[in-house]
Amino acid sequence: MIKRFNKKGFTLVEIIVVLVILAILAAIAVPSVLGYVEEAKKEKYIAEAKAIYTVIQVEEARLENEIDYTDKGDSYHNMEDIYKKLRNNTADNPDGENIISNKVGIKSMDWIYSNESKDGYVYLLHWTSDDGKKIQAELYKNKQVKITSIK
Repeated sequence: MIKRFNKKGFTLVEIIVVLVILAILAAIAVPSVLGYVEEAKKEKYIAEAKAIYTVIQVEEARLENEIDYTDKGDSYHNMEDIYKKLRNNTADNPDGENIISNKVGIKSMDWIYSNESKDGYVYLLHWTSDDGKKIQAELYKNKQVKITSIK
């Protein structure tokens, strides 16, 4: 008489094979998912830079009318006065609330610098994003953004 064993469950070899297959799939999938996350963050920083640019344009136009240049001559146009007001960092209020940070929703606007470049008018921006990353970017007049540093 042949005795049949009732086989329930999986053998150790079958479980190990399944785990190896899952490990291989995870090794393939995880790096590509992390790449998508980093790319999404970079796109977020580009969107923040474009929003900053829009606020700068609006505030520059508004503040140019408020700053009195009459004592400095007709051709005088000191953008640093405007940027100080945008950052709200004046001698009277060095740690004041930042106009750009409030309107764009970033953590803080560290500095703005403008310079005429061969590619067109450029802003060099440095801000702290809401995720705590310090971002540095070049922003051109056509709203093209080049992220130069993420720390």
